[in-house]
Amino acid sequence: MKGSNMDVGEAECEAMKRATLLVENMLQRPDQLQKVEQYRRRVQRKKASVEAMLKTAMQSQLDGVRTGLTQLQSALTDLREIKTCLGEVESSLVRVPELSKDLNECRAEYVRHSQYAAAMENLKHIFTVPESVKKTEKWIGDGRLLYAHQCLMDLENSGDDLLFELHKLPHQNPNDTRMLKEYFADVHKLSEKLGKQVWIILQRTLNTVRKEPAQIVTALRIVEREERADQFALQRQKGSGFLPPGRPKKWQEKTLKVLEEAVVQRIEGNMFEDRTDSKNWLIKHLEVVRLLVLEDMKVIRSLCVPCFPPSYDIVNLYVRMYHKSLANHLVKLIKAGLEDNEYVTLLSWVLNVYAGPELMGHPTLNINIAKLGPLLEDEVLQDLISEYLNNVNNNYDSWMTKALEIEEKEWYRSEPPQQDPDSHYKTELPQLIHDMIRQNLEVANTTSPEVQVQVLICSLEQVRLFAGKFEATVKRYKDTYYSDRSQIQYYTTYIIALANSCQGIVDVVMSIKAQFWKPGTTTNTNDTKIATKFDAVFNVYQHVRNQMCDHLLGEAFEDLQDHFNALLTQRWLHDTEPMDTICLTFSDYFNDYSHLHQKNFDHMVQLVLNTVAIRYTTAILQKRLTLKTQEDRKLVAERIISEAEKVATVFEQVAPDLVKFDSPCDVMKGLAEVIKVSDVEFISLEVHRLLRRYPDMSSDHLTALLLLRGDLGRLDVRPRVADIMKEMRTQRTGPTHKSIFSHIHVSTNLFT
Repeated sequence: MKGSNMDVGEAECEAMKRATLLVENMLQRPDQLQKVEQYRRRVQRKKASVEAMLKTAMQSQLDGVRTGLTQLQSALTDLREIKTCLGEVESSLVRVPELSKDLNECRAEYVRHSQYAAAMENLKHIFTVPESVKKTEKWIGDGRLLYAHQCLMDLENSGDDLLFELHKLPHQNPNDTRMLKEYFADVHKLSEKLGKQVWIILQRTLNTVRKEPAQIVTALRIVEREERADQFALQRQKGSGFLPPGRPKKWQEKTLKVLEEAVVQRIEGNMFEDRTDSKNWLIKHLEVVRLLVLEDMKVIRSLCVPCFPPSYDIVNLYVRMYHKSLANHLVKLIKAGLEDNEYVTLLSWVLNVYAGPELMGHPTLNINIAKLGPLLEDEVLQDLISEYLNNVNNNYDSWMTKALEIEEKEWYRSEPPQQDPDSHYKTELPQLIHDMIRQNLEVANTTSPEVQVQVLICSLEQVRLFAGKFEATVKRYKDTYYSDRSQIQYYTTYIIALANSCQGIVDVVMSIKAQFWKPGTTTNTNDTKIATKFDAVFNVYQHVRNQMCDHLLGEAFEDLQDHFNALLTQRWLHDTEPMDTICLTFSDYFNDYSHLHQKNFDHMVQLVLNTVAIRYTTAILQKRLTLKTQEDRKLVAERIISEAEKVATVFEQVAPDLVKFDSPCDVMKGLAEVIKVSDVEFISLEVHRLLRRYPDMSSDHLTALLLLRGDLGRLDVRPRVADIMKEMRTQRTGPTHKSIFSHIHVSTNLFT
């Protein structure tokens, strides 16, 4: 209390200080003294207001305390009453155990009364069970299924109620339960019989709903009743532990199973033919399936929806069933094995027809195809595509092998090959390959662009592999010819035709490339792969074409071998016959080569020209002659120049452009100029000119050329050549361009 007085005193002192400070602030100027009375009234009003607020607050606090005290008094009174009541309850509970014993007889009497009541209620059913069973059977036979089911439900309820009463007995007698079950055994059989009728109706739903939709509604109402009875039995089991025999029947689950089995039967039951009956059995079967499913979907949407309860979501239910059944059926067909175009038929149906406007995407069905997902799982689909591609590869191998066998027989005929309108020899091989590739790609296009890309890759690979077989067959043909040249009459013309065939295959592949491949329409990986395959095909057939030209060249040089061996010999000095024969022979061969395609002809002429120049130059560098005097050197040089011009004239007649610019014949003339130089001191000038034009000329080539002159010793030639080559290396910049010298090897034995 003392502390409170001190607090109040301190508060008063603090208030006085604040008041003094406030007054000092208000009366700092003389003119403010005139407003003292005004300040005083303002302070009094403020003081009165604060005092009123304090009084109100105190009054509110006092009212709250008064209310709290009243409630505490009331709570105390209630607690006393509760204590008194609890004492009375405890006193009453003491007599409960004795009361329970006294009520045992009453409880037993209640159980008997309940059983008697159930018996009385079901008495009419108990006595009339045989009659009700017969009546129900008759209604089932007459198709009056709703009446039959109502009677069946009454019988089942009677039996279930009696069994439930027995179940509630504390000491059950198994004989009573068994006797009741035996008495109602016919009811269980009756339920199965009615169920069979319901399942028959539901199995024929899509046919029945068109003529007698009431039957479908009746069957579904029965199923719904049974479903409610199942739910009631299961709910009662939770409370009592009693479940009637045969429950739950799960007729709704059975209904879905029956509907699904019916769908499976409709799909699998229309395969009227197999492969042994018709080559087009799969096309016919899938078309029948398409028409059937489309018609069924229309019936489901228009007629089944009004008959089935909304909970069935019957349209989507049937869509899922057909989707699943079709998938399983197609998997069975795939596992049974497909052949040839059957792969394409099935892939096209799966990828295009099924989800397209011809079936599930039909505008009248309004089916959300995206929710269905793919008809076949990705793994199954990829396996099917892989099998199809393997079949394509096998067909290519078989077709091409057979085509090559037929082609090879043509080569041995005693008739020349056919000619195209431009008088080029030809065979049917390029056209056969074109037809095969085009047919496969057009067929693959009926499936999907992705499959067509894979078939294109397979086609290119097979055409590339075929080049090896083709080359081996041609080699066998060539070997046969050289073993006895009299047995094949038109070897040269057929080799020309085969060279044209190589070019024809390249042209075919080019047309396929232009028509069936547009870069950027597939993945980058596929584009790269396809581009690589095309290049591989072009390269391999270019190589085989070159082999054909080599065969032609080999035949010509086989006939001219002795004449080339005679070049730059003593006989050659006094006889022009070797080169004359060579030129005349090639002029004759060029008449045959004119039947080559232009690209092949140009290549062949260039090949012959290079080879003649190489053989002639090799003859020069082999030192077959011994030149002793300047007259000998001049004679040989002029002869070489003359024959080089003669060769150039022959080739100019068939290919003017080849000998006008950087002709291999100029090599022969260049070598002759070095041989013809009269003053040894000026040889270096000619040699430098020759090396600048043909930088791939080696020191061995130059050594052999200088030794041919006969006026330079070996000891003099070697350092001279070394100096010249060293000087040329210092002057040379950039890569060395190739000439015929890159193909000429000079034996070092000539230098010893």
